[in-house]
Amino acid sequence: MIPKEVIDRVRERADIVEVISSYVSLKPAGRNYKGLCPFHKEKTPSFMVSPEKQLFHCFGCGAGGNVFTFLMRYEGLSFQEAVKALAERYGIEIREFRGAYDKLKPYHDINRLAYEFFRAKLLHPREGRTAREYLLSRGIAPRLWELYALGYAPSGWEVLKGFLESRGGDLLLAEEVGLLVRGERGLYDRFRNRVIFPIEDYRGRILGFGGRIIGEGEPKYLNSPDSPLYRKGECLYGLKQARDYIIEKKEAIVVEGYFDVLSLAQHDVRNVVAPLGTALTIPQLRILKPLCERVVFLFDGDEAGRRAAMRSVELLLQEGMEGDVVLLPEGEDPDSFVRGRGKESLLSGRSRAVEFYCREVLRNYDLGDPEGRYRAAQTLLGLLEKIEDPLRRRFYLEYVSSLLGVEPQLLMDRLKMGVERGFRRRIPSPSAEEALLALVIQHEEVLDWVRESGILEEFTSEALRDIFKEALKTRDEGRDFVTEIPVMLQERGVGEGVFAFLFAEGIEDPRRVFEDCVRRIRLRSLRLRRERLIEEIRKAEEAGDEGRLKVLLSQQQVFLMEERALLEGAKA
Repeated sequence: MIPKEVIDRVRERADIVEVISSYVSLKPAGRNYKGLCPFHKEKTPSFMVSPEKQLFHCFGCGAGGNVFTFLMRYEGLSFQEAVKALAERYGIEIREFRGAYDKLKPYHDINRLAYEFFRAKLLHPREGRTAREYLLSRGIAPRLWELYALGYAPSGWEVLKGFLESRGGDLLLAEEVGLLVRGERGLYDRFRNRVIFPIEDYRGRILGFGGRIIGEGEPKYLNSPDSPLYRKGECLYGLKQARDYIIEKKEAIVVEGYFDVLSLAQHDVRNVVAPLGTALTIPQLRILKPLCERVVFLFDGDEAGRRAAMRSVELLLQEGMEGDVVLLPEGEDPDSFVRGRGKESLLSGRSRAVEFYCREVLRNYDLGDPEGRYRAAQTLLGLLEKIEDPLRRRFYLEYVSSLLGVEPQLLMDRLKMGVERGFRRRIPSPSAEEALLALVIQHEEVLDWVRESGILEEFTSEALRDIFKEALKTRDEGRDFVTEIPVMLQERGVGEGVFAFLFAEGIEDPRRVFEDCVRRIRLRSLRLRRERLIEEIRKAEEAGDEGRLKVLLSQQQVFLMEERALLEGAKA
C-alpha cells in the first residue's frame, strides 16, 4: 500500500493537463482545455480538462475523473499502479508498506491458498490422473496447464475445507469468496470433481475460480459467486495471459468459454479472452478498449451464437469501438476448426460488425411485406444511432438503404431525429445526490455535513450511497478520500452527473448548495412516501376500514405540512 503523503505529493506534482497532453491533443478553451475524447469516437471535441480543478470530463460519453483515473482508464491500470507510474514520471521516490487497511489481502490470500491445493491435486501422480487425462483428451497440453495455472478439485465433499483448516485458513473468508458452501451439515467444498480454471487479473492475483465437471453431472460449468474480489460481469478469462498479445496485435478475440481460450492458445493464437459464464458486458469491453483497436467476436454458428454476436455488436457500438464477427460452421468449435483448417483460416470469414448485424436483422423479417420492411428499418436505424462518427454513420446508412430499397434521404431524416433525441438524453441534469458528491470533491468539509444530516439513508442511488459511506470510512482511516472518490465513481460507472456538475460555474456558497441538495432529496423522499400512503388510503377506503383510514389521513396531513415546510425553506 502506498502512503497517503506519497499520493498527495504525486497529486500535487502531476499536472493533469501535462499528463493528458501526452495522450490527447488539447487546445485552450477559456479557463479549460478541450480535445477529442480518447474513450469514444467523436468528430467535435467534447473532452474538457480543468487545470484549476485538476479534473477531466467528456460531455459526450460521460467519462470523468482526476489524473489517476485517466491513467487507470486509458492504460488499464489499477489505482496503485497509476500512482506508481506518475511517481516514476515525476521522479518521486515511492515507498510501500503493508498497512492495516489492505482489506482485500485476506481474500487474495485465501484464494491463493486454494489455488495451491487445486494445483497440487492436478499434479499428484494418483489423485490428479483423471483430470490430466481429461485435459489431454481435450487437446490441452501440459504447457497450457502451467501457463493458465489449471488445477483439479477432488470429488470429496470436505477435501479443500480440511486443507484450509490444516493451513490456518479462515473458513468464513473461504465461504465469502465462494470456495465453501454452507448447508445443513455445515460448510462443504463448492468445487468437486472438476478441472479448475483460476480467474486472474492481469497482475496475476486470483479473483475467483471456474470449474468444469469431469464426466457426467450438472451443472457442467460452475463459477465462483460474486464476492468482494470478483464480479463475473467485470472480469475476462485469460486476460493476464492475453494482454501483451492484444496490445501487440491491436486486436482482441472474444470467444465463448474457457476451453475455447485454451484451445486457441494451444495453436499459438494468444490474444484471446472469454466472458465468465454470462453474456458479454459493457465493463468487459471497457477492459479491452484501452488495449486494442478492434474486437473480434468468435462464436458458434448456432442460433445462440448468433444472438450473442448480435448483442455484442450493439454493446461494441455503444462504446464507440470497432470490430468484426466470425461465426464458426455448425458443429465446429475453435479447436476443431483450427485442427482441420489451420489457424490462418480462423478469422478468414470475418464480417464487419455492422454489416453482420444488418444481414442478421434482414434474416428475421419478410422484406416482401411492407410491415416487415418497416420493422427491419426501425431496428437498423436503432443500430445506426449508436454510431457516433457522422461520416461512418452516413456510409452505413447508405449501405442499409441499399439493403432495404429505401431512399437514403428518408432514412437520414428519421435517423437525424433519433440521434438528436439521443444526444439530449446523454446529457442529463445532475441529480441532488450527484451534486452532493461533487460538492464533497471540491469542499472536503461537506463530508462532515453529510454525516451530521443523516441524508444518506434517503438516497435512491445505492451506488452513490455506498461511495459516500466508503469515503467516510476512508477519511476516518486517515486516507485521501478526495483522490479516491473519482476512482470509486469510475469503478461503478456512475460519475457522469458528478463531473458534469464539477465543470459548471464555481460555487461561492457551498453551505447553501448543500442545504438545497438535502432539501431536494428529502422532498423527493417525502413525495415517494406520500404516494405510497395514498395507495394505502385507497385500499382502506375500498375495504371500508374507517379506523385505519382515519390514521392514514392524519399521516397524510403530517406529510403535507412537512412538504410545505421544505418548499418554504427553499424560497427563504
